[in-house]
Amino acid sequence: MFARQGLVALLAICPVSAAWAVPATDEGAQRLRGVFQTYFGGTEGVVAVTPQGESYELRIDPAPLLAQVPADQAQVSVSALTYRLTDNGDGSWGVSEDQALSWSVVVPKMFEQKGSTRVESTGIWDESLMSFREQKAVMTDYVIESVQYAPPLPAAETAPDQPSAEPQVVSRDHQRTARMEWSVNGAPGKAGGVDQAMSFTAEGLEQSQEILMGPGGQPMTFQITAPGYEGSGQITGMRSEGVLSLLSWFVAHPSEELIKGAQDGLRDKLAAAMPLWEDLSMDAVLHDLKIGSPLGEFGLASTKVAIGLSGATADGRLHERVALSGLTVPEGVLPPWAVPILPQEVTLDFTASGFDLAAPAKMLIEGFDLAADEPFARLVPEQLQAALLPRGTADLTLAPSQIKGDGYRIDYRADIAAGPGAAPTGAVLISAMGLDKVEAALAAAPQEEAGQPLMMLRMARAMAKPGASGEYLWDIQMPEGGGPFTVNGQPMGPATSQP
Repeated sequence: MFARQGLVALLAICPVSAAWAVPATDEGAQRLRGVFQTYFGGTEGVVAVTPQGESYELRIDPAPLLAQVPADQAQVSVSALTYRLTDNGDGSWGVSEDQALSWSVVVPKMFEQKGSTRVESTGIWDESLMSFREQKAVMTDYVIESVQYAPPLPAAETAPDQPSAEPQVVSRDHQRTARMEWSVNGAPGKAGGVDQAMSFTAEGLEQSQEILMGPGGQPMTFQITAPGYEGSGQITGMRSEGVLSLLSWFVAHPSEELIKGAQDGLRDKLAAAMPLWEDLSMDAVLHDLKIGSPLGEFGLASTKVAIGLSGATADGRLHERVALSGLTVPEGVLPPWAVPILPQEVTLDFTASGFDLAAPAKMLIEGFDLAADEPFARLVPEQLQAALLPRGTADLTLAPSQIKGDGYRIDYRADIAAGPGAAPTGAVLISAMGLDKVEAALAAAPQEEAGQPLMMLRMARAMAKPGASGEYLWDIQMPEGGGPFTVNGQPMGPATSQP
């Protein structure tokens, strides 16, 4: 995936219109090879370009680059990557691939991983957008095998008869996805940049993990399966030109010394890439998740997740929504009294807004010094906080959310302003139906297991007021000016003072 995006980045910064013409020629292939070779640091044997009819075959072999990594630090191998590039003659390029990929990473005495998959994709790269106008891809038999090690003991702590004991295996992990598909469409953004829409699906998910509980201990095994998931994503105003130019800068400065020596150039590239994007959102639904464990099999019929995040803009926003349904647990895990009140549906819909990401991002870019022992020592935390929260607080919103079980339901929502050093202000509204069933279950439980929750539930019911449909209501107000918060109009504590 990273290599494919790296190819896109290099295409974006190359003068393809003037240099590469239809049909493909030896001269065009030589120019193309020269451009890519420049951005791979001039290492020989990495890039090969061959004209084939009206297309060019581009082959990138990372082996000569990866051979420069000291073996005692890491051993990394990636199979050669092959793409077909076709000049469409209208400012766009056809990019396609059909190849098997494999890779391995070994960090001595710490981590090992091997992976493989097959990828087929076709797309149209638009030079004016510096992004795909459209792309479709299929990835099959995506497999990853990993081993995690515990660091070896220091020599002083090693037994005399084992002066150089090898590290112990902490966990082994196997993951496989039978098939993934995704499609991307791009268009010019209304306020600049690129707007992209994505859809994706996956089938045949499986994971097995073995966690070893110390030398000679019995391993704990977990088996995770799901038939698949699907989702979509949108990004508006993505600054593809700035982001891809930033990536090309790092390709041209592959070492820590080169980056430190040219950090003013990095500062310029980072500033040009801001705000990265205007808004990003993604949602996905995972079906029929099963988790096998030493305690038995847990399950979730549906897991829905949505996230949203602004770029480095003045009107910052973060949104998260999670909806779970169809929870099942193994027999015997819960005490008998808790089984009837096990939640079957849970939703949480949270948004944070009213903060500024543009101002602190500017301060970070202008203030870092990579040559210093503490790269961000010149930055003042209080100034960063003031830039992030110009009002001193952020707005926290809990959209209507719910916990629902057999015969009961609890709804909740909130609008609060909060920040460091400031008392929260705003309102929380909670409503509940069917609490008789919950109270009966708690009352039937042993005192040591449910005595305190039962007491708290009875106190809450005593403070509630009735709703129009017979539900219990709790209207919680946190006033401005430091007054005590109230529940249904009743003060619940001493006044709090604002700084």
